[in-house]
Amino acid sequence: MTVKNEYWNFFSCSVLNSYSQIFFSKKKIFAVLILIATFLNPELGFWGFLGVVFTNLTAYGLGFNKHTIKEGLYGLNSLLVVLGLSVFFKLNLTFIFVFITINIFTLILSVGFSNLMAKNGLPFLAFPFVIGIWVTFYVMNSYTNLEVDEGSVYFLNDIFKIGGLTLIELYEAYDNIPIPDIIKGYFKSLSAIIFQFNWIAGLLISIGLLVASRISFSLSIIGYLTGYLYYVVVGENVQNLQYGYIGFNFILFAIAIGAFYFIPKRKMHLAVIVLTPVLGLLITGLSGFLSIFGLPVFALPFMIMTTLIIYIMNFTSKKELFPETLYQTYSPEKNLYNYYNYFERFGSNKYLMKIGLPFFGKWKVWQGPNGKHTHKGDWKNAWDFVIEDKEQKPYKSDGISLDDYYCYGAPVVAPADGTVVNIVDGIQDNDPGEVNMAQNWGNSIVIKHADFLFSQVSHLKQDSFKVKIGDFLKKGEHIASLGNSGRSPQPHLHFQLQSTPYVGSKTLEYPLSYYIDYKDTGEEFLSFKYPEEEESISDVKINKLLNKAFKLTPGMVFKVSSSNNNFKDSEWEVHTDAYNLTYITCSNSDSYAYFVNDGTVLYFTTFEGNKNSLLYYFYLSSFKIFLGDYKSLNIQDSFPIHSVFKGTIKYIQDMIAPYYQFCKANYKSHLMEVNNENDTFLIHSSLNKKIAGKNAGKIDFQIYGNALSLNKITVKTEIDSFEIQIKHLTNF
Repeated sequence: MTVKNEYWNFFSCSVLNSYSQIFFSKKKIFAVLILIATFLNPELGFWGFLGVVFTNLTAYGLGFNKHTIKEGLYGLNSLLVVLGLSVFFKLNLTFIFVFITINIFTLILSVGFSNLMAKNGLPFLAFPFVIGIWVTFYVMNSYTNLEVDEGSVYFLNDIFKIGGLTLIELYEAYDNIPIPDIIKGYFKSLSAIIFQFNWIAGLLISIGLLVASRISFSLSIIGYLTGYLYYVVVGENVQNLQYGYIGFNFILFAIAIGAFYFIPKRKMHLAVIVLTPVLGLLITGLSGFLSIFGLPVFALPFMIMTTLIIYIMNFTSKKELFPETLYQTYSPEKNLYNYYNYFERFGSNKYLMKIGLPFFGKWKVWQGPNGKHTHKGDWKNAWDFVIEDKEQKPYKSDGISLDDYYCYGAPVVAPADGTVVNIVDGIQDNDPGEVNMAQNWGNSIVIKHADFLFSQVSHLKQDSFKVKIGDFLKKGEHIASLGNSGRSPQPHLHFQLQSTPYVGSKTLEYPLSYYIDYKDTGEEFLSFKYPEEEESISDVKINKLLNKAFKLTPGMVFKVSSSNNNFKDSEWEVHTDAYNLTYITCSNSDSYAYFVNDGTVLYFTTFEGNKNSLLYYFYLSSFKIFLGDYKSLNIQDSFPIHSVFKGTIKYIQDMIAPYYQFCKANYKSHLMEVNNENDTFLIHSSLNKKIAGKNAGKIDFQIYGNALSLNKITVKTEIDSFEIQIKHLTNF
């Protein structure tokens, strides 16, 4: 992309986002429809557009945050202020002077509020707009040359200015279409957000809202109807919902709380309904108070309520009931699907540190959490491991000697990267059947992996330690040998996780990241689970060939082509962003796919861009690749709904997504062939779509690779098949 194109993309996005951000969106088509709606009053539309451009250019020239400019958050507030300015005042030299001045003032407020509120983790919303428009209302009493345009308050006067009686008759024909007042009231409340008072502008906005987000659209209706019902119940004049800039408070509040700042689960819809009367109370109270000063309430009630709800949720112990949106996609549907997909893929864990097993090979859980002997109370979350033979005996011969036990003297390894913080050594091993109650834990090592996360291994062999306090360890590094010291009647390895660095600390409930579980039905790969008593488990044996082929390092470039002429040749390049997250970009489709390779599994987290691209098919085929050397294992996962489904069925799913999800997309993969002589491998994977439990399409993939890289993917759909050729252009 040329520098000129980059600037054009930056400023076009900043302008369009300034419109769509009114409804917490960045959909371009939505922005265009709002822009068109403002031009139903051409004077209003022109000055609003000019205000956005002026503000964004000024912010850019002054060196303010480019990301915030592009997001449209500065332009949004200026847009609303200028719309209010142009609807209430006549165009003259004073108007132009005030236009420039108020834009600069609003920009100053926006920069100040954005940084001030961010320090407390809060959005600055449209507070700069409210302050800016209030200031404008006050200066009109002093600026005698700033004339009030009473005609603009009445939409028919604006229509007459544009097209005379003919246009008025046309508008009245549309206005007289038999639409229930409550529906017209909804449209007029939407139009009031952009300082218009006609249902046609509101209709355009509602269409844009529906296209941008089905969840936001439904919540806008729920918010308005709940506010309408509140007004009826308390005896308020429902006409105030359309006029006086009041009704849109209910709409914006419903979208903000129910769909944007919180994950739009069904409970958030209920929360919107319950909180709307509180918002109504605030609207009535603030309207009465501000009328003393001759000021309209505008969007102030919505902003106060939204900010308070976000703030007080920091103090609840039940955040899982109303989960906040941590990664904002500006699409309530994507936020919801990503949220559910995350929990389906990774469980409810929030564990950033992956803790593995402290040994190599296959061991048995002799005693698990809440065990039969010693794992009780504050020390219930621990494991004891032994090695058994095929006859499920932990020793050979008669088990009289320590050397008879299979695990005695076995290497103990670091379960994850960390630093040695505590060591107990010098305690002799017990003979089988004896225990040392005075030195309960025996020889032990405590490793710090993260703040408030430590691991402890105990019953180690005296003088077998390979490490000392202060040593930094890598996962899998040999740290000692297993013995039989402490309260240990037979050789076994005690392993626990804890939040403090002391030997014998209270245990911490924390899952083990990856391990193989040997069940009667075959081997199973488990992640973030808790091994149970009597289970036989092992660490994961990594296939070196797979590990190298899928080691996608930032800077790598691949030349990609296809046997299907519908796809253009392109280049993929691996990047890392400011947060050290890795992703692949496609040169000709403006697409990218984020992924994680933790040494055991490569899995994709996000795809954005063109779904008719080769990168998209790579995302589908390699959604989760297990790097272990196990042909018998089937790896399963699930796709986010929005990344697979499209069209009418997705629109229907979006509408009811907070309540029920009938679309499913499952993924499977397994290692089919490994040829160590030729250094080649073959992985089969598949995508299976289901709608209401019935099959709705399948894609099969064959992934071929060698010691250097991936080299081919075959794609077979129900109507077509083709190959993707991959050539590695870089060497590391």
